[in-house]
Formats: sequence, C-alpha cells, structure tokens
Amino acid sequence: METIKEHARMLACPIAAALVGLIAWSGDVSGLCALPLFIFLWRFARSRRWAFLTAAAYYLVAGRGLILGAGVFFGDDPALPSWAYGIAIWTMPSLLLASVWAGLWGEKHRPLRVLAALLFTSIPPIGVVGWANPITAAGALFPGTGWFGFALCVAALAYLAQTRRPVVVLVGLAISASALNARYHEQQDATWMAVNTDLGAAHGSDDDYARLHALLDIVDQRSSENPNVRVFVLPELVGGDWSMNAIWWQRMAGVLTKRGQTVLVGALLPLDRNTHYENALFSVGADGGKWLADRVPVPYSMWKPWTEGGADGHWAGSGVQDVAQRRVATLICYEQLLIWPVLHSFIHRPTLLVGAANDWWARGTSISRIQHEATAAWGRLFSVPVVWARNE
Repeated sequence: METIKEHARMLACPIAAALVGLIAWSGDVSGLCALPLFIFLWRFARSRRWAFLTAAAYYLVAGRGLILGAGVFFGDDPALPSWAYGIAIWTMPSLLLASVWAGLWGEKHRPLRVLAALLFTSIPPIGVVGWANPITAAGALFPGTGWFGFALCVAALAYLAQTRRPVVVLVGLAISASALNARYHEQQDATWMAVNTDLGAAHGSDDDYARLHALLDIVDQRSSENPNVRVFVLPELVGGDWSMNAIWWQRMAGVLTKRGQTVLVGALLPLDRNTHYENALFSVGADGGKWLADRVPVPYSMWKPWTEGGADGHWAGSGVQDVAQRRVATLICYEQLLIWPVLHSFIHRPTLLVGAANDWWARGTSISRIQHEATAAWGRLFSVPVVWARNE
C-alpha cells in the first residue's frame, strides 16, 4: 500500500505538468500565468528520471498540435507514412528539451540550474526547437514592463526553485499579475491591418494563378474599404514565387501608392537557380521595395543546409526595419515560438510587432492559436501593438 501511495505521489508531478502544458498553451495569453507551476513541479520531482518525465509531459502536451499538423505537412512524402512524421516531430524535440531539465535537476544550487535550463532552451543549438519556453510567461505576468518585467520573470522562476515557501511566491505572482493586467491597456495601431486568408496550400501552377488573383482581389477590396489604413499585412508565403508573381503586383502597387498605402506580401524568392530561397515579407506600394526576411525557417522542412532547395536562415539578424514610418519587428511563423529571435528584435526597440504565419497544414490544431498567443504575449510585455496575419 505504501508503494502505491509513493508511486501516486511521484506520478502527480508529470500529470500536473501535462495540465500546465494544456492550460498555458491554450491560445489565451492569460493561460501563460500557469507556467511558473512547471518550475514548481520540476523542483519537487523525486529524481532525475522523474524530472525528465515531468518535463516530457509538459512539452508533449504543449506541442500536441504537431501530431496531426506535421503529419499533414509531410503527408505527400513517400519516405515515411504521415503518422510517423507526426509522432517523430512531436516527440523528438519534446524529449530533447525534457533532457535539458532532467540533466540539470539536482538538490543543490537550484536557482542556477533553472537559469541554465532556461538559457540552454532559449538559444541555439537546443533553442532552435525551444518552444513552450516558461520565459514566455513574462508577457502574461508583467505586461507593459519591458526588459524589467523580463528580468523579473526570470528571477521569479529561479527563486521559485529554491524558496522554502513556493506557494507564497506563486500567490505573490498571481496578485502582482492581476494588478498589472488590470492596469494594462492593449496597444493598437489603427493604421496597420492584418489580412487573414483561407487559401489553403498551393497545388500547382493553375492553382497558384487562381490564388494570386484571389489575393489581389482581397487586397484591392481591403484597401478601398479602409482608406485610413497605411499598411496591410498578408500571411507568410501566400504570394507564392516572388520571382514570377511580383510582376502581377505592379498594377496594385500603383493603386496603393496613389492611396498612400503599402502591403506586406509573404512570398518566397528563389536564388542561385533554385538552389535555395528566401522566405520573406515583400513590401508593395507607397513604401515598396523592402524585404523582411524570415530569420529562423522551420528546421528540416524549410531550413536544411545539408541539401539544396532549402530556405536561408539569418539567425543573427534583428528582424527590425522601418516600414511606413514605424520601426517594425517581424516574426515569421516558426520564429514566434522561439525566444532568442524575439529578444534580439526588442534590443533594437521596435514600436510595432508583425507576425505572419502560413498554417494551412495546422488547421484544426492548437498550433495557430499558440503562435498568436506567444506573439501577443511579447507585444504585451514590451507594450507594442501586434499585427498578426495567418493563412489556413
């Protein structure tokens, strides 16, 4: 009987961590307030093995959308069945991240261990798959406080691992978060507008032509209906191959220029005879000719330097440019889930955050909601407007 009770107590941490992953990564920014509980549960794991199981349960539930989403994305690949891709891409990064927390688990110097785990899961190489990072809680706990709130969040997570009164710390965080969120006013910029689309995936040249003209019609309609909007943001990659499709935007560029408007079009630009390409947002119209590159394309599916045909990465880039007299930071799709690209951008003090995603493969999963949740959390932390566009 005693053994059963002991195992039940040990299982409580992984089960509770799974619930934290479900609540925190539900698509609602307020759910991120649950993330400090992950540190609390990791701390009370009975051994390194149970610390691993606790962290694995958290990451696997947080990344649950990948089971279906990755399977759909790689569904046409004959190398493996779609379900195998879904399980592999769901489990492998989750177990890698859990291994970091397990390897750093211990009885002594717990705050330093937490800081090390947060660091290793936030920067390359491990940080390349460092989604569902507890640091993201900063935007939910301390909105509008910027770098001070970020540092305070990290310090609170580290302190939570060592204090003899963790419940008191958790209650204190809840009270301070409630007070700060009650006073915080969501930042908005009515001169920027996201244009969501439901164009699905491209399926060949005929389909690309129809998608292109549907997109042009959408932009023309939004432009005429919203004369006070200066910039429209389209989702990632909906513009197709920019080397072929840019010419079709010339007439629209003239119309937008006369109206004093600009559109950011997500597209890819093949380079060096299609041996690699840039995934970017291309500006058309009054402030045309700019190119806002994706810094961290999705590993394996897009960023694959071991072979030809992959997207270029710009891991050291800031992602910040001036567009229509605003200092804009861009987070394209996968970047929204990571830590170091966001922090690098905010070092350069952007005044607006643009997110763009192409989630046709993730329709019906939690992935799109989580991307928006993470992007919105960073906007809240640094008190900047967020313009987020997605295609499904």
